Amino acid sequence: MIKPIILSVMLATSLIGTAMAEDAKPAAAATAADAKPAEAKFDPGVPAPKVADDYYAGAEKVVVHVTMEGDEKKYLGVLGNVSNYMKALDATGKKTDAIIVMNGDGLGLLSTAKQVEMNADAKLPAKITELKEKGVKFQICYNTLMGRKIKFDELYDAKPEDVIPSGVAEAGRLQAQGYQLLKP
Repeated sequence: MIKPIILSVMLATSLIGTAMAEDAKPAAAATAADAKPAEAKFDPGVPAPKVADDYYAGAEKVVVHVTMEGDEKKYLGVLGNVSNYMKALDATGKKTDAIIVMNGDGLGLLSTAKQVEMNADAKLPAKITELKEKGVKFQICYNTLMGRKIKFDELYDAKPEDVIPSGVAEAGRLQAQGYQLLKP
Protein backbone atom coordinates (compact mmCIF):
# COMPACT_ATOMS: atom_id res chain seq x y z
CA MET A 1 0.00 0.00 0.00
CA ILE A 2 2.88 2.34 0.68
CA LYS A 3 4.32 1.79 -2.81
CA PRO A 4 1.22 3.12 -4.61
CA ILE A 5 1.15 6.18 -2.32
CA ILE A 6 4.84 6.86 -2.90
CA LEU A 7 4.37 6.41 -6.64
CA SER A 8 1.37 8.75 -6.56
CA VAL A 9 3.35 11.39 -4.65
CA MET A 10 6.29 11.03 -7.05
CA LEU A 11 3.98 11.28 -10.06
CA ALA A 12 2.19 14.31 -8.61
CA THR A 13 5.51 15.98 -7.80
CA SER A 14 6.73 15.30 -11.31
CA LEU A 15 3.55 16.70 -12.85
CA ILE A 16 3.64 19.79 -10.63
CA GLY A 17 7.29 20.38 -11.52
CA THR A 18 6.51 20.04 -15.22
CA ALA A 19 3.53 22.39 -14.92
CA MET A 20 5.63 24.93 -13.07
CA ALA A 21 8.31 24.74 -15.74
CA GLU A 22 5.65 25.19 -18.43
CA ASP A 23 4.22 28.20 -16.56
CA ALA A 24 7.66 29.77 -16.46
CA LYS A 25 8.08 29.58 -20.23
CA PRO A 26 5.12 31.79 -21.14
CA ALA A 27 6.16 34.30 -18.49
CA ALA A 28 9.58 34.61 -20.09
CA ALA A 29 7.98 34.85 -23.51
CA ALA A 30 5.55 37.47 -22.24
CA THR A 31 8.42 39.53 -20.89
CA ALA A 32 10.08 39.53 -24.29
CA ALA A 33 6.78 40.35 -25.97
CA ASP A 34 6.13 43.20 -23.51
CA ALA A 35 9.40 44.91 -24.40
CA LYS A 36 8.44 48.02 -26.33
CA PRO A 37 10.04 48.55 -29.71
CA ALA A 38 11.58 51.90 -30.51
CA GLU A 39 8.76 54.37 -30.97
CA ALA A 40 8.25 55.31 -34.60
CA LYS A 41 7.56 58.90 -35.54
CA PHE A 42 3.85 59.49 -35.99
CA ASP A 43 2.64 59.94 -39.57
CA PRO A 44 -0.72 61.75 -39.79
CA GLY A 45 -1.09 60.67 -43.42
CA VAL A 46 -0.59 64.13 -44.89
CA PRO A 47 2.66 66.02 -45.51
CA ALA A 48 3.49 69.09 -43.45
CA PRO A 49 2.17 72.18 -45.22
CA LYS A 50 4.69 74.48 -46.86
CA VAL A 51 4.20 78.19 -46.32
CA ALA A 52 5.76 81.25 -47.89
CA ASP A 53 8.21 83.30 -45.86
CA ASP A 54 5.64 86.09 -45.52
CA TYR A 55 2.79 83.75 -44.57
CA TYR A 56 2.79 84.96 -40.95
CA ALA A 57 3.60 88.59 -41.73
CA GLY A 58 2.13 90.81 -39.05
CA ALA A 59 1.73 87.95 -36.60
CA GLU A 60 5.15 88.31 -35.01
CA LYS A 61 3.74 90.15 -32.00
CA VAL A 62 1.25 88.26 -29.87
CA VAL A 63 -0.35 88.80 -26.48
CA VAL A 64 -1.94 85.79 -24.83
CA HIS A 65 -4.51 87.01 -22.31
CA VAL A 66 -4.97 84.32 -19.65
CA THR A 67 -7.96 84.84 -17.36
CA MET A 68 -9.27 81.33 -16.89
CA GLU A 69 -9.07 79.03 -13.92
CA GLY A 70 -7.27 75.78 -14.54
CA ASP A 71 -5.02 73.03 -13.35
CA GLU A 72 -1.54 72.07 -14.47
CA LYS A 73 -2.84 70.21 -17.52
CA LYS A 74 -5.00 73.10 -18.70
CA TYR A 75 -2.24 75.67 -18.22
CA LEU A 76 0.22 73.39 -20.03
CA GLY A 77 -2.23 73.41 -22.93
CA VAL A 78 -2.14 77.21 -23.04
CA LEU A 79 1.66 77.26 -22.93
CA GLY A 80 1.77 74.52 -25.56
CA ASN A 81 -0.23 76.82 -27.84
CA VAL A 82 2.33 79.57 -27.29
CA SER A 83 5.15 77.14 -28.14
CA ASN A 84 3.35 76.01 -31.28
CA TYR A 85 2.75 79.61 -32.32
CA MET A 86 6.44 80.37 -31.94
CA LYS A 87 7.48 77.21 -33.82
CA ALA A 88 5.22 78.09 -36.73
CA LEU A 89 6.76 81.53 -37.06
CA ASP A 90 10.28 80.23 -36.50
CA ALA A 91 9.78 77.87 -39.44
CA THR A 92 9.39 80.91 -41.71
CA GLY A 93 12.35 82.73 -40.19
CA LYS A 94 10.23 85.10 -38.12
CA LYS A 95 10.94 85.80 -34.47
CA THR A 96 7.97 85.99 -32.14
CA ASP A 97 7.51 88.67 -29.52
CA ALA A 98 5.14 86.89 -27.15
CA ILE A 99 3.69 88.26 -23.93
CA ILE A 100 1.44 86.31 -21.59
CA VAL A 101 -0.77 88.67 -19.59
CA MET A 102 -2.43 87.09 -16.57
CA ASN A 103 -5.20 88.54 -14.47
CA GLY A 104 -8.08 87.21 -12.41
CA ASP A 105 -8.13 83.43 -12.38
CA GLY A 106 -5.29 83.51 -14.91
CA LEU A 107 -2.80 84.08 -12.10
CA GLY A 108 -3.49 80.44 -11.33
CA LEU A 109 -0.95 79.66 -14.05
CA LEU A 110 1.90 80.90 -11.84
CA SER A 111 0.40 79.90 -8.49
CA THR A 112 -0.23 76.36 -9.74
CA ALA A 113 3.34 76.17 -11.03
CA LYS A 114 4.58 77.30 -7.61
CA GLN A 115 2.44 74.68 -5.85
CA VAL A 116 3.69 71.80 -8.00
CA GLU A 117 7.30 72.87 -8.54
CA MET A 118 8.67 70.36 -6.03
CA ASN A 119 6.74 67.43 -7.51
CA ALA A 120 8.99 65.14 -9.51
CA ASP A 121 6.41 64.79 -12.28
CA ALA A 122 5.48 68.49 -12.50
CA LYS A 123 5.83 69.88 -16.03
CA LEU A 124 4.38 73.36 -15.68
CA PRO A 125 7.37 75.04 -14.00
CA ALA A 126 9.76 73.65 -16.63
CA LYS A 127 7.51 74.84 -19.46
CA ILE A 128 7.35 78.35 -18.00
CA THR A 129 11.13 78.41 -17.67
CA GLU A 130 11.55 77.13 -21.23
CA LEU A 131 9.32 79.86 -22.64
CA LYS A 132 11.03 82.56 -20.58
CA GLU A 133 14.37 81.39 -21.96
CA LYS A 134 12.90 81.87 -25.44
CA GLY A 135 12.00 85.45 -24.58
CA VAL A 136 8.33 85.08 -23.64
CA LYS A 137 7.30 87.62 -21.02
CA PHE A 138 4.86 86.72 -18.25
CA GLN A 139 2.98 89.75 -16.93
CA ILE A 140 1.12 89.79 -13.63
CA CYS A 141 -1.87 92.02 -12.88
CA TYR A 142 -1.33 94.13 -9.76
CA ASN A 143 -5.08 94.66 -9.38
CA THR A 144 -5.53 90.89 -9.09
CA LEU A 145 -2.73 90.61 -6.51
CA MET A 146 -4.43 93.26 -4.39
CA GLY A 147 -8.04 92.22 -4.98
CA ARG A 148 -7.43 88.55 -4.24
CA LYS A 149 -4.75 89.12 -1.62
CA ILE A 150 -2.20 87.00 -3.47
CA LYS A 151 1.32 87.25 -2.10
CA PHE A 152 3.96 87.81 -4.74
CA ASP A 153 6.08 84.94 -3.39
CA GLU A 154 3.19 82.52 -4.07
CA LEU A 155 3.83 82.88 -7.81
CA TYR A 156 6.37 80.79 -9.68
CA ASP A 157 9.50 82.66 -10.82
CA ALA A 158 7.79 86.06 -10.55
CA LYS A 159 9.91 89.20 -10.69
CA PRO A 160 8.88 92.73 -9.68
CA GLU A 161 9.33 93.89 -13.28
CA ASP A 162 6.67 91.35 -14.35
CA VAL A 163 3.96 93.26 -12.48
CA ILE A 164 1.71 95.57 -14.49
CA PRO A 165 -1.05 97.84 -13.14
CA SER A 166 -3.96 96.13 -14.90
CA GLY A 167 -4.03 92.94 -16.94
CA VAL A 168 -7.10 93.93 -18.94
CA ALA A 169 -5.71 97.38 -19.71
CA GLU A 170 -2.34 95.87 -20.66
CA ALA A 171 -3.94 93.44 -23.10
CA GLY A 172 -5.76 96.38 -24.70
CA ARG A 173 -2.62 98.54 -24.74
CA LEU A 174 -0.59 95.81 -26.43
CA GLN A 175 -3.33 95.20 -28.97
CA ALA A 176 -3.27 98.91 -29.82
CA GLN A 177 0.49 98.54 -30.39
CA GLY A 178 -0.09 95.89 -33.03
CA TYR A 179 -0.01 92.73 -30.95
CA GLN A 180 -2.38 89.99 -32.03
CA LEU A 181 -4.68 89.10 -29.13
CA LEU A 182 -5.14 85.42 -28.34
CA LYS A 183 -7.57 84.47 -25.62
CA PRO A 184 -7.48 80.81 -24.58
